[in-house]
Amino acid sequence: MYCGERFEPDALTVDHVQPRIRGGDRSGGNLVTACGACNARKGASPLAHFLRDDIVARTHFFALAAKHVWPRILRSVADELDRLPGQR
Repeated sequence: MYCGERFEPDALTVDHVQPRIRGGDRSGGNLVTACGACNARKGASPLAHFLRDDIVARTHFFALAAKHVWPRILRSVADELDRLPGQR
């Protein structure tokens, strides 16, 4: 979802777009697959912070997530990203 690379299914992890420790749930609209490296880099940080700092991840996320992530979550991430200082 973030780096845009293709991986075998067993090399992917499940990532909560809105982390569970920040109120996210386990619904299908809050889950995406990510390679282990991207998921580890994102960690529990807010997605908007991760996307602000990684233009490749931001590009792939918004291009690919529209089909899989709840629209309310996409809007929330986009709105938060717009409000962050230092967006590249």
